[in-house]
Amino acid sequence: FRLALIQLQVSTIKSDNLQRACRMVKEASAKGAKVVALPECFNSPYGTHYFKEYAEKIPGETTQKLSEVAKECNVYLVGGSIPEEDGGKLYNTCTVFGPDGAMLTKHRKIHLFDINVPGKIQFKESETLSPGNTFSMFDTPYCRVGLGICYDMRFAELAQIYGQKGCQLLVYPGAFNLTTGPAHWELLQRGRALDNQVYVATASPARDENASYVAWGHSTVVNPW
Repeated sequence: FRLALIQLQVSTIKSDNLQRACRMVKEASAKGAKVVALPECFNSPYGTHYFKEYAEKIPGETTQKLSEVAKECNVYLVGGSIPEEDGGKLYNTCTVFGPDGAMLTKHRKIHLFDINVPGKIQFKESETLSPGNTFSMFDTPYCRVGLGICYDMRFAELAQIYGQKGCQLLVYPGAFNLTTGPAHWELLQRGRALDNQVYVATASPARDENASYVAWGHSTVVNPW
């Protein structure tokens, strides 16, 4: 089957981001993709001060659009991630929709990105976000798929458990930055793939040098070899 990774520009205008994402899902489907993945934080700029402003309930505006486009294109859609508000807490959440438009699973980022590389980058998701605590998998006619978001990829045990549960593809929407990206983005994907003999796919936002958080980009697919 054909897998499409959508590396799109994310602006401060949510409606534009949603429109762009849906257009690109349709393009991918037209080129024969059966599973399509959007990047982490695709409907909102990435940054702790943005999460609350852009957060939505699930179901909500963004997930409604994802459901509709998955159904229209007859694809499995891994909806990157969006800031989710639930019970007064915020989560970094990935939803997945089947070809009939039904939500198949919802993954809340388990490992929050708290980092301090002196002189390079400091970022603390836990200032605003709460962690998820569930494994998230879904079945397709092609294979079973396991989900993680960005920093989740650094935790080998998560990939190992997915492998033991029969996943043959792991999808990590992610937004590594210009410090961690060149150092570890590809290395981690290749490590997870090789260790567990699975395919690994990552979808990143496009790089925007003017953003407050600059994503590394380089969306990738790695095979078990």
